Amino acid sequence: MIRTCFAALVCLGFGVSAPFTLVLADPPAHSDSIAIKGGVDHPRTLAPADLQHEPQTTVSISQHTGHGTLSGSFTGVSLWTLLQEAGVMMEAGKKNDVIHHTVTVTGSDGYEAVLSLGEIAPEFGGDQAMIAWQQDGKPLEGGNGFARLIVPGDKAAGRAVSAIATIEVK
Repeated sequence: MIRTCFAALVCLGFGVSAPFTLVLADPPAHSDSIAIKGGVDHPRTLAPADLQHEPQTTVSISQHTGHGTLSGSFTGVSLWTLLQEAGVMMEAGKKNDVIHHTVTVTGSDGYEAVLSLGEIAPEFGGDQAMIAWQQDGKPLEGGNGFARLIVPGDKAAGRAVSAIATIEVK
């Protein structure tokens, strides 16, 4: 999508008033799958049934958002488990290489959250980030997509990406 913006560049400190074009990327299209990609040995695509066949975990949360409270009992798969299955690429011999990587989870609306691999690695932070597919015993649906990121230790739900489209390791 390309949007043309007319603004006084004086506000930006350039001292020139002229129209300019701002190019914004379109968010990923809503999909019925999640792509795990980037620095992994085995990129893969997950459908709802794939998540349901993984080892399950359930957490209860109550987190504040800009739209109210996100609360409930969420069931899903540990993000760490999914990344281990995909095989995060590590540099042989590099001390604590896991702490040098990030994971970006992107929703179909373009919203992103970034986690360090070290914070979710059991031998370091051990945070229980999960890809939830169920809330209060019912599958996620509608505008929230079939899966969302839940980080139980967060006080606010800023990283609770809904309608996950991609999980990318860097």
